[in-house]
Amino acid sequence: MIKLILSAPVPAMAEAFEHSFQNTENVEIIPGPFETIPEFDCMVSAANSFGLMDGGVDAAITAYFGAQLQERVQQNILREYLGEQPVGTAFVIETGNSKYPWLVHAPTMRVPMIIDGTDAVYNATRAALLAIFQYNKSAGEDRKIKSVVFPAMGAGCGQVSPDSVARQMKLAWDGFINCATEINWQYASARQNAVFSTTAYCPSKTLCPNARTEYIGFGDYRTYCKKSGNTCISPRHQVDDIYIGAHSHAVSPGTYPHSHHLNTEYLSGVKK
Repeated sequence: MIKLILSAPVPAMAEAFEHSFQNTENVEIIPGPFETIPEFDCMVSAANSFGLMDGGVDAAITAYFGAQLQERVQQNILREYLGEQPVGTAFVIETGNSKYPWLVHAPTMRVPMIIDGTDAVYNATRAALLAIFQYNKSAGEDRKIKSVVFPAMGAGCGQVSPDSVARQMKLAWDGFINCATEINWQYASARQNAVFSTTAYCPSKTLCPNARTEYIGFGDYRTYCKKSGNTCISPRHQVDDIYIGAHSHAVSPGTYPHSHHLNTEYLSGVKK
């Protein structure tokens, strides 16, 4: 099992990590930049799809390991991804530093942009962990990645709230450590529900300041965030005069074509 090290120089981010990862084995939270961490095998770059490592944590990574790392990352993107690495993919590359030998390049966005209200943090975190898993399967014991430093994925340019960053990263870690033993529609539904619940704009401890309710017919109301348009999915985000609809949102198994398996009410957040 690898050790997960979470770098959180911003106090609010460190607090969110502490809350989400409390009592989680093999996880260490460092309230400082990655340069202050004395020992680790691998650093994760919460990158863009083109390997342009000149802003935020990426700029610090380039300054620490040298411009040669950015150049080799871009060459790998040209070679393996034909010039654009999709969000939700990741690869392991050598840093050129024998003390901290590996980097995982895991884009959270195509280009610098706001990704709040999306599942990009979850996808990038999971992709980074899977890249390490695949690398370790074929690596010799002395070259395996045994500890990895993650920054707060999407918290900078992406403007994802600390609470959502921490919950998305924790969900990705849980899925990596406690991997599935079988795949069915119940499992798929549970994963979709879990991922969706981490990406809502509404903060976990307070009322969403952007909450708005509209009547959608048949006695049902929809509560959504005016900022994102996403459905407000937790009862603790509601106020007294907001009514939660009676219908359940799920992925339903069946013998119909795949287009009928996914409950469109759930995916859109609007009941027809």
